[in-house]
Amino acid sequence: MLEKFECEQCGANKYDELESDKIKCNYCGTIYRINKSIENKPKVIIKKGANVVFGKNSNVIIKGGVDIEDGANVQFLGKLEIIQKGDEEKIKNSIYKK
Repeated sequence: MLEKFECEQCGANKYDELESDKIKCNYCGTIYRINKSIENKPKVIIKKGANVVFGKNSNVIIKGGVDIEDGANVQFLGKLEIIQKGDEEKIKNSIYKK
């Protein structure tokens, strides 16, 4: 069952797989074609050289993951929720640890 996709029509996240590239929303019946080649790519990409600050009153939800390139300055001072965890090996070998 695919649960990381949100139906654009009704907001549900429960689907049945119909074929290798199609899913059907269990609630409203909307059918989607899924491009498997982009399914696991991050939805938010912050490029090298970017200076991004999410203030202390921010309430950020990132669905589908985030990729912050080396050389980007990113600060999350408020609430942050990432729906898809990053690669375990990259997290383990990260040079930035608090």
